[in-house]
Amino acid sequence: MDKIHVIRTGVFGVNTLIVPLSQNDCFVVDPAACSLSNDKYKITSFLESKKLNCREIVLTHAHFDHITGIDTVKNCFPEAKIAIHKNDSDELRYAPGPMNSSAISFFGKASLLDAISLQPAADTLLEDGDSVFDFKVIHTPGHTPGSICLYSKERNVLISGDTLFDYGGYGRTDLEGGDEAQILKSLERLKKIIPAGTLVYPGHDSFGFMF
Repeated sequence: MDKIHVIRTGVFGVNTLIVPLSQNDCFVVDPAACSLSNDKYKITSFLESKKLNCREIVLTHAHFDHITGIDTVKNCFPEAKIAIHKNDSDELRYAPGPMNSSAISFFGKASLLDAISLQPAADTLLEDGDSVFDFKVIHTPGHTPGSICLYSKERNVLISGDTLFDYGGYGRTDLEGGDEAQILKSLERLKKIIPAGTLVYPGHDSFGFMF
């Protein structure tokens, strides 16, 4: 398969991933592009330029900086389904939920409240062990209650969201919904089930490093 494309988007430079499927299909992970970061159409313009059809929008978790581009992608590809772990789904369904309201207040990003409220609810509620095309869903709570990673043995790729960063770093746990003990357990679980040498694509910063 073709390589995963990484586009940095949104107010905190999220690694939005364009994951190729067969033919011209793909799925998009964590679309964050929005008018507040002056990149609202960065994802959809890329997809259109490559003649790619977005089949699904998959969220590694529901923090505001990872979800502000859902509506733009959905408007361009109305058949695309939105998927998120069930434990984070209310942050979309009742946006802005308590987790995002707290985080937006913490970072002083009140202007994002309206943008969050415009995002559509999920179509698919994911659970541990589910499949997203050729990727397996691994529930990794700690950064948020519904944080997930996606692992493809075939591609030798782990999409880690904000659960795991390069150099052993991991997502913060001091915001609403965070839990330090849980994320450490999640990281231990990943060490047990993800083979060494797997390429990791996190939600921020460097990507394509080896697990």
